Amino acid sequence: MTNPDKIVSEKEISFEDIAKCAQHFLAERPVVVLGSGATVPHGLPTMSELSARLFEAITENPPGWREFSASIKKTNDLEKTMSTISLPEATVELLVAATWKIISSKDLEFYEKLIKEHIEFPLANLFKYLLRTADSRIQVVTTNYDRLAEYAANYIGAYVSTGITTGWLQRFNPASVNAEQTPKLGYEGQVSLFKVHGSLDWFRDVNENIIGVPLAKEVPNNMHPMVVTPGTLKYREVHKDPFRTVMSASDSVLRKASCFVCIGYGFNDEHVQPILINRVKKDGIPIVLITKQLSESTRSSFLQDPPKKFIFFEETKGGTMVYIPEKPEGINLKGASLWKLEDFMKLITGGE
Repeated sequence: MTNPDKIVSEKEISFEDIAKCAQHFLAERPVVVLGSGATVPHGLPTMSELSARLFEAITENPPGWREFSASIKKTNDLEKTMSTISLPEATVELLVAATWKIISSKDLEFYEKLIKEHIEFPLANLFKYLLRTADSRIQVVTTNYDRLAEYAANYIGAYVSTGITTGWLQRFNPASVNAEQTPKLGYEGQVSLFKVHGSLDWFRDVNENIIGVPLAKEVPNNMHPMVVTPGTLKYREVHKDPFRTVMSASDSVLRKASCFVCIGYGFNDEHVQPILINRVKKDGIPIVLITKQLSESTRSSFLQDPPKKFIFFEETKGGTMVYIPEKPEGINLKGASLWKLEDFMKLITGGE
C-alpha cells in the first residue's frame, strides 16, 4: 500500500491492510492508555461485578447508602451512580475501602497465578512489541488501580517507574514521576506508568506522608488507600500529591503524544479523555482502540464526526467490527477476534 493511513480502496479490506495500518500507527512512539477492559480478561472485576461485591461488603446501611443502592439497581450503572449521587464523606471512605479490598483480592489472585505458572499475558506482549519497535521507553496512562501494568512490564524484564521509590520502605518521589532513567543493569527498557486515579499500593499515613506498601492484603492500620473512585474526586484531595503530580505529568504526556493505543478504555473519565479526544480530532493524532464494546461516549466522540486517523476494534457476533475513517459505520470481519488484545498482537506480529 502506498499510504498505510488509508486502508480502504475499491477492493475489500483485508487482514493485511488492517495489520499494516495498525503497525504504521504503533511505530509512532505511542502512549498506551489502559481502562478497566484491559484487566477484566485476567480476572479483575467488571463494573457490574464490582457493584454486586460492594453490596455484599457494605451491609451496615451507612448514611446515603439506601439512595445509592436504589440508583444502581435502577440504572445498572455503577460509574454513573458514583458520579451523580452525593454521599457523606464517612460513607465515601467505606466505599473506597471496600473497592480497594475487592480489587486487591482479585489482583493478588492473578499475581499468584502469574508466579506459579506460564500464562498468556497479552499486555506484556504489547509492551514488549512497543519497546522493541517504538522506543526503549514507553509511557502508559491508566485509570486502573490494579498492578497488572506493573506485572506486565516486569514480566518482560522492563523497569517500572510510578513515582514511588523501590525497596521495602517505599515513598512518593514527585521528581521521579516522569523522569527518563538511564537504562538500568538487568532491565529491558523502561515503562513509565501514570496511575491518575491512584494505586492499590499507595496509602496516606497519619502524618500525611504518601508511602508504598507493595502487595498488601489489607489496608494497613491508620492508613487510607490512595485511590479515586468516580464521583469521589472532591473527597480524595486530588490537589495534593500523589494525584497532583501524577495528573500533571499525565497531561504533559498526552499533549506530547504522537499516537495513542487504548486498551479497554471507555472514554468516560473526566481527566484523561478531554486531552486525548482533542489531540485526535484537532491535531490528527492517530489512535488505535481495542475493546470488547465501544461505549456510547466513544461512539459520540469519534464515530459521529470521524477523525482523520483511527482504527477501532470491537466484538461483534462471530467476529470483529473494525471502524476506520473511510468506514465509520464499521466493517464486520467474521471469524476474527481482533477485539481481544492477544489476537490483535498476533495480527501485528504475524503470530509470533
